[in-house]
Amino acid sequence: MRTSAQDPDSARLHLMKIALSFIALLASVCPLFAEGNTHAPGDPFEGAFFPPEFVLLARDQIGMTQEQLKDFRERVEKAQPRSDELRSELERESAALSVMAKQPHVDEAALLAQLDKVLDVERALKHLHVGLLAAIKNILTPEQQTKLRDLAKDGAARLGEDARRRLTGKMEQAKAGAEKLAQSGRDPSDILRAMEEKFKPLVDAGKIIEAEAELDRVLEQLNEAAK
Repeated sequence: MRTSAQDPDSARLHLMKIALSFIALLASVCPLFAEGNTHAPGDPFEGAFFPPEFVLLARDQIGMTQEQLKDFRERVEKAQPRSDELRSELERESAALSVMAKQPHVDEAALLAQLDKVLDVERALKHLHVGLLAAIKNILTPEQQTKLRDLAKDGAARLGEDARRRLTGKMEQAKAGAEKLAQSGRDPSDILRAMEEKFKPLVDAGKIIEAEAELDRVLEQLNEAAK
C-alpha cells in the first residue's frame, strides 16, 4: 500500500483526466436533447413520451424521489445492452442488404429475405425503445409529466446548467474522497482505476444516465472505504 505524499496528487490526476471527458459530455447535453426530442411528421408518439436524458436532467425540477430515480436507472441500464446489441445487428444486416442491392444482377428472393431481416431488427429495436419510454412515463406522476412538458417548452439550456452544477459537485466529492483516503495512508488507486475503466467510456459514448449512476457507485465505494 502506498503512503507517499504523491498519492493525493495521483488521485487528482486520475480525476482530472476523467473530468475532461465529462465536461465535454455536459457541453453536448443540450444538442443531444434537441435531437432526441424530434419526431417525424405524423408520428403517433409525438408529445407522448420524454427522452431519458431529459428526465434525468429535470429530476430536481420535477421532484423525482430516490425510489423513482432508482427504478428509472434500473430500467435504462437493463435496456442499454440489448439496445447496443440490436444496433450492431442492424448495422450488419443493413450492410449486407446494401451489398446485395448493388450487385449487377440482383437475386430478388434473397434481397427481399435480407430486407425482412433488416425490418425485423428495426422492429425489435423500436419495440425496445418504445417499451422503455412507456416504462419511464409510468414511473412519473401526472404532475411530474406536466412539469416536464412545461420545461420542454423553455428548452434544455437551464437544465443543462443545473446538471453541470450537480455532476461537477459529485466529481468534487469523488476527488475529496480519494484525497482523504490517500492522506490517511490508504490507496484509492483501485477505486479510481475502476472509475476510469467504467465511467470514462460511458462519458465518451454520451451515456449520461449510466455515467452518473456509475459515479454514484464510486462515491458509495469511497464513502465505504473511508469508514
